[in-house]
Amino acid sequence: MKLKSNIGKLIDESPYKREYLKRRYNKTATTISNWCTGRTFPTAPELFDLAHLLGVKVDDLYERGETDEGNYN
Repeated sequence: MKLKSNIGKLIDESPYKREYLKRRYNKTATTISNWCTGRTFPTAPELFDLAHLLGVKVDDLYERGETDEGNYN
């Protein structure tokens, strides 16, 4: 199963800037960008903190996508 990241969209809709997230999580701009594109993922504690910060559920940070093998239900 492939996950589609909603993090970038949610950050853009929030009052927070990526620079703030960079400092909050002690990450590089590349890491935050990778979270936004789904190239890499935050740790579980970071996911819960990020969801709380953005006012969403952890489930809202990602969507299920299709895999090369087809859909999984």
